[in-house]
Amino acid sequence: MTDRTKAVPSSGSKVGVLFVSDQPGRLQALRQSALAGREVFLWTGDHHRVPNWSVPLRGDPAKSETFAPLEGRDAIAVIDLADETRARRVARAVRGAFPPASILVIDHWRKAHHGPARDGLRWLDEGELLADAIELVLRRVASHKRLRGLRRALRGRRTCAFLVQNDPDPDAIASALALRRALGMRPERSPIITLGYVTRPENRRLIEELGVVVAHVTRRELAASAPLVLVDVQPPYFTVPLPEVAAVVDHHPTTGAYRSGFRDVRTWFGASATMAAEYLLASDEQEIATPLATALLYGIVTDTKSLSRSASDDDLQMFAYLFPRADQAMLRRIQHPSYGTLALKRFGDALQRPRVHEGLAYVHLGRLPEDQEHIVAQLAEFCLGMAGASVSAVSGVFGTNLVMSTRALSPAARLGERLRAEFKRYGSAGGHPVMAKAVMDLEAWRRVHPFTDSRSLERTVQRALRKALGGSPNGTKPVSSPSAARARR
Repeated sequence: MTDRTKAVPSSGSKVGVLFVSDQPGRLQALRQSALAGREVFLWTGDHHRVPNWSVPLRGDPAKSETFAPLEGRDAIAVIDLADETRARRVARAVRGAFPPASILVIDHWRKAHHGPARDGLRWLDEGELLADAIELVLRRVASHKRLRGLRRALRGRRTCAFLVQNDPDPDAIASALALRRALGMRPERSPIITLGYVTRPENRRLIEELGVVVAHVTRRELAASAPLVLVDVQPPYFTVPLPEVAAVVDHHPTTGAYRSGFRDVRTWFGASATMAAEYLLASDEQEIATPLATALLYGIVTDTKSLSRSASDDDLQMFAYLFPRADQAMLRRIQHPSYGTLALKRFGDALQRPRVHEGLAYVHLGRLPEDQEHIVAQLAEFCLGMAGASVSAVSGVFGTNLVMSTRALSPAARLGERLRAEFKRYGSAGGHPVMAKAVMDLEAWRRVHPFTDSRSLERTVQRALRKALGGSPNGTKPVSSPSAARARR
């Protein structure tokens, strides 16, 4: 006797699971892992009781109409039946009823001739951990869905430009490379572009090692580059109107309203490189080539500080996947670039007068050549290690810009949010809770904060920085940490 189940409205965009099983006891363990929070459809035969967390299906599983309630849904199917012939018939019926993203069949018969995939099915050894297999398939399903959305946003066009931030870091460069490869676009027709320049020595070395081009474009040239795919950055970062933004792929918090054809912003990820690698694996790429694997690995390492900050499980898993595929010698060459005499001299000059006051280590470098902007970020990393420091900040003047880089020991510092609130009005500002940057027009700064020389400029920046961090202009303690407090005692 057939007990038809009416179609149930989907609970959201999360991929569901269909189980056809004559061993329902397996599902209790899975319910605590891979199935948690998912819509589960369950066929177990008329004589089995169906748990209240699942939608029951009754009838002959070898007939497509049994699975009619799943029509139009995103789901994978898991077939766990003792009889192989029946399992194959059920698989055909499921595929005839709705096109699931994947059909997994538990192989009770240990037939090696099945292989990993055959007849449109994926065969799992009975001893394989089913929860992990389901989670892997669900991840791939989500990645394929995002890749289709990205392609739709480009409306069939085979060219675009990948726009990164003004001084792109390894995470942005590697992510743009991976997305371009995932979309099957040619470098000469779909360039990676920036409105600024690549300044840091290790980032330049990365580009040299990979043999890629990150092209500087002017504001006027940007208009001719559309459609744009923004990578590791979002439109509010830029101080100029952007032409058509087809897509945004980023892991930073959204800081303002904007329009784009496709938006993939996952703030719980530690690096955009993890997201871009998922797109690449969802494309026809069977394996990520060694040079690109190296770049993506370096992107994850730099943005998560070697997985010590803001790293999600996804970042950890992608790191584990990329590490054995990367060129470790190339990675060492990138991580240890050569420094010019001027850069080393500036480091030395700054360290002649180090100061830490109420948890804040602040250094102003004065005016430097425009191509030396990377020094502020490198010195900010170093100054965070000074005794008593919980937040470090280094500023300098480069051309017409006042640039400041900040670092913090604790996410409670909320540096990106705080710098954005205080400094974005003068140019651009933002970043992560423990790592942020501000690039300000020097004349716009002078109109609000008058100064006469480098020392008075330094004082105006320090006062504004203390205000941004929650302290008063006269030096009340900014965001601090237990370790910094212990160091002061």
